[in-house]
Amino acid sequence: MRAWLRVSLLLLAALSPVCLQAKVLSQDEVRQLLSQHQAQRAQFEQEKQVAGLSQPLRASGDLLLVRGKGLWWHQQAPFELGLSLTDQRMSQRVGQGRAEVIDNPQLLEFSKMLLALFGSDEQALARYFELAFQSGEQGWTLTLTPLAPPLDKVFARLGLSGGEQLDRLLIVDKQGDETLIHFSHWQTVNLPLPPEQEAHFAP
Repeated sequence: MRAWLRVSLLLLAALSPVCLQAKVLSQDEVRQLLSQHQAQRAQFEQEKQVAGLSQPLRASGDLLLVRGKGLWWHQQAPFELGLSLTDQRMSQRVGQGRAEVIDNPQLLEFSKMLLALFGSDEQALARYFELAFQSGEQGWTLTLTPLAPPLDKVFARLGLSGGEQLDRLLIVDKQGDETLIHFSHWQTVNLPLPPEQEAHFAP
């Protein structure tokens, strides 16, 4: 029995590099994977490490991404907060309160950057960042270094990583604080959206 087990383990060790090796994706393949669905939802867990605090700040919730419409970021814990991002406006709603439009040109530019980020719009991202792509058997990483104001005044760098989906987003700001967001349970969403979800992207 022990001899058989030893032989089985040796066979697995010999075969694993061939059978279990992950495909190394090109940058174009990653872009196609991330942009193949018109609408998707996912869950997120966010952890922010702030200088001077012994414990990170944590938040969690879900998001809805609809290409051509925008991004709905719905934080559920530690308190409810909804953030709606489109090319034309940025608005937020705390709890069950009324949505308020954020009238700030710099934040609107930030909103457009986030849409390009989640929409895998490489051409738009290149206007804001220097892009550095790496890929290996463990997955891919895209590092973004801001090129111009206002983003270079706020962020030191951003990093996206994953496999067939976006798994992590790392944000390092100029103060040295780091925000790490883990994404999971990506699902395709059927269109058209129900009226209550369509309202998130209303002008």
